[in-house]
Amino acid sequence: MKQKMTVILLTLCLCLSLIPGTRAAEPALEDSVNIEQLVAHAMQIYLVLEGDYDSVVPQDSNALSIGFLQWHGVNALKLLQQICEAAPDFSAETLGAALYREILQTPLSGGWQNRVLGSGEADAIRTLIRSDVGITCQNQFARELIVEEAEHGWARGVRTEAALLYYCTIEHQYGVGGVSYFMQYVRDTMGITEDALIPSLDAFHSAVLEAADSHSSIRNYLSARKKVYRLIVDELHLSAGRDTAATPFADLPAPGHWARDAIEWAYTHDPQIACSSSDTSFSPDASVTRGEAVTFLWAAAGRPEPRGTTTPFEDVAGDKFYFTPVLWAWENQIVCGSSASSFSPEASVTRGEMLTLLWAAFGRCSPACQENPYSDLPMDQFYFTPVLWARDNGVLTGSEGGEDSALIYPTAPCTRAYVVTYLFRLFHKT
Repeated sequence: MKQKMTVILLTLCLCLSLIPGTRAAEPALEDSVNIEQLVAHAMQIYLVLEGDYDSVVPQDSNALSIGFLQWHGVNALKLLQQICEAAPDFSAETLGAALYREILQTPLSGGWQNRVLGSGEADAIRTLIRSDVGITCQNQFARELIVEEAEHGWARGVRTEAALLYYCTIEHQYGVGGVSYFMQYVRDTMGITEDALIPSLDAFHSAVLEAADSHSSIRNYLSARKKVYRLIVDELHLSAGRDTAATPFADLPAPGHWARDAIEWAYTHDPQIACSSSDTSFSPDASVTRGEAVTFLWAAAGRPEPRGTTTPFEDVAGDKFYFTPVLWAWENQIVCGSSASSFSPEASVTRGEMLTLLWAAFGRCSPACQENPYSDLPMDQFYFTPVLWARDNGVLTGSEGGEDSALIYPTAPCTRAYVVTYLFRLFHKT
């Protein structure tokens, strides 16, 4: 009896060692990361990295795998059970009585660990999982797994959405037990303890590349890590650098707010597009001046050096922060003066004027559709074409913070939150 109890305790300790611990007095994942965005981004990555919604591999490491997440063995059985329970009649007809009954009656504990498919079974399952109910269940099951993986990564000190996405693909490939060793190798390489944070994707990826030199388990799948890194940076356009959770803004909107992701993106972008208005504030509701608006555009363009050294504007002094941006914008015919010799850099900018600046900076393209959906957008205003162009390019997505989608308030002051949101949407569109 004593020997049996010892075995039970040792087994329990081993299982607990595979699950990451939690850190006291730290923010929760859902309070720091937009969960729905993280899930959507993870699904995009897995659709490239793994399979498709109708993917069926009859035998994959001694058991079948199915779906866009390549659910394997027991997880494949769990997914099929969910589909059968959601649409029993359709599932029974599609699978046939014998396979349908086997799926529902096989226990998840130990079931289908070595189950492989015949050709007829594979075709039937493929039809089932690519149906509407099959896709819905795959998305629901994927969300559960992605959130669980992200919570494990957060508990292990992985910070920022980009780094968490990277971690999720590792846990998905290595499993809960394998990722424990993987992360220990990474921490040893970085020379940090179990309690230290991994603040960015770049720090994480660099440590993985270095650890691969010493550990074959990392080296064997290094091409997948490189592919995931490029997907996150090049396709999803997430920052690989500074920790978005470490933005210094006490007035940062809550997760899920329409401007939060844009503010974090603009602050962590390299080069930085938007800085703080004070040591601890971003001031998202503060109106933007002409000098500030041009500075936002110049920073988003990569802070290029102008060709000349002087402007025709007497009110743009050389020691002002907006001198170089205004000179660059004037040389590139993005802006003109408020008069022949004035720029009025301290004058406020309206939403219509800000969209006109964006339109000019991106080439003054004609909108694809001339239909005007906005009741407060007169056709005879200078910002008419820029607004329609902005709608075509995803810069305008609806009511822009109001309740009426037919209103865009073009004469309202443009705030700092709106400027970075316009840029964020435009950069991700283009």
